Amino acid sequence: MKRTYGSRETAFIYAITSAGATHAVTQACSAGNLTDCSCDASRQGQSTAEGWKWGGCSDNVRYGMMFARQFVDAPERAERKRSLRTLMNLHNNNVGRLAIERQMELKCRCHGVSGSCELKTCWNKLPSFEQVGRLLKSKYDSSIQVSPKAKRRLRRRGKVKRKVPVQKEDLVHIHRSPNFCVEDPKRGILGTSGRRCNRTTSGPQSCNLLCCGRGYNTQVIRKLERCQCKFHWCCYVKCKTCETMEEIYTCK
Repeated sequence: MKRTYGSRETAFIYAITSAGATHAVTQACSAGNLTDCSCDASRQGQSTAEGWKWGGCSDNVRYGMMFARQFVDAPERAERKRSLRTLMNLHNNNVGRLAIERQMELKCRCHGVSGSCELKTCWNKLPSFEQVGRLLKSKYDSSIQVSPKAKRRLRRRGKVKRKVPVQKEDLVHIHRSPNFCVEDPKRGILGTSGRRCNRTTSGPQSCNLLCCGRGYNTQVIRKLERCQCKFHWCCYVKCKTCETMEEIYTCK
């Protein structure tokens, strides 16, 4: 897809890339794989109003976010004149980083005689990247289209919605998504004709969804596979050749 095309899919790609960089660097810090960072010791040993202390190895998400900001944002920040697409990219990069920070989990461990919780130490732990992906997918579904006339800051498209500010955790896009069902070489879209699909599922790979209502072709193929293998002393494995028939489905 062209660099200038700012669809909600583009927004998601920028956000998930930024989140991935943040997550990977933060993990590497905690594992001791980087020389410039380690665990987050900024609150180590401090007590809280709830009666527990900060301890353990808190994942250093602040360093991860800082590194990702410098690395992922570099192409956009290098531009002398920032276009709307540049503002969109920088905004969505930050959405990805915030998705990590907002889902940091508080983990605690009790200390005391016979398992009593006389003393409790807690630390911050990274969410799984699967959790982050699910959150960004929900933001993709509710991505906000911004006005192409905006210059210095992002504004919602349409006079009625324009007064409602865009939140820093919202994904934003400029253009409507193209039709991915039909081949479009100019945008690098391959279409779904000829794609293999699953007739029995209702998920993303289902024929109903993937074939865009055009239906699908059914083909029976003959497969030869090794089967009934046995080990013989000494020392070789002898197999038979079995024939199976498999139905495959491809979009029209």
